[in-house]
Amino acid sequence: MGILIVNQTAAPEWRYVRDVMGPAYEDEVFLWGQYHKTIPIMDIHHPDITCGRKAFAAAANTSTADVLAGSEVGGVFYHRGPAQIYLSRAPNGDAEHYSGDGDWFKIAVAGPENNNKWSLSDEGDFNFSIPLTTPPGRYLMRIEQFWPTSSYNYSQWFINCAHVNIIGPGGGIPTGFAKFPGTYDIDDSGIRLPENQMVLGVVKAEDMRLLEYKPPGPAVWVG
Repeated sequence: MGILIVNQTAAPEWRYVRDVMGPAYEDEVFLWGQYHKTIPIMDIHHPDITCGRKAFAAAANTSTADVLAGSEVGGVFYHRGPAQIYLSRAPNGDAEHYSGDGDWFKIAVAGPENNNKWSLSDEGDFNFSIPLTTPPGRYLMRIEQFWPTSSYNYSQWFINCAHVNIIGPGGGIPTGFAKFPGTYDIDDSGIRLPENQMVLGVVKAEDMRLLEYKPPGPAVWVG
């Protein structure tokens, strides 16, 4: 997800989102266009799970979007499955040199629409609100979409980080912090699922139970 939507306007790709590389970034082939940047990360313990493959290399060249607390922000997603949004405040307001190794708190989740379908099932936007009482300042916004699995260690992760400057009254105290990598494990509920929380074709439609899905990590902080 290289496009951040602010004030209902989609910014140019990679303006506010750290650019990422494909899995063969040492010998990158540009004939693939942007496709190679959408190939999932398969190891949730790898440092790239923080913001995407080699994303820190693009940090200094990433602009920062001003966002009003309480307003709606969004992104363009390309894969079905759950999504989660986290914030981590940049030390000394320096997002351009922040690796994301600090604490993250969750502000939004996109889960199942019903027992048979994820709310993000096709290419499209996911819009969410910045909690009104979020302490003002500059943050990394971690955009996490993933495809859970019923197989051992076969989840697929699509991770990006945006630079945002949150403007507002503040007053809130975020809770429920996470670390990336470090918080998730391959056998966590919400990552390795029973077959009735997977996809059509694995079980019959009437046996699917996506609404029983519990996402990994802390609860959403609402402000």
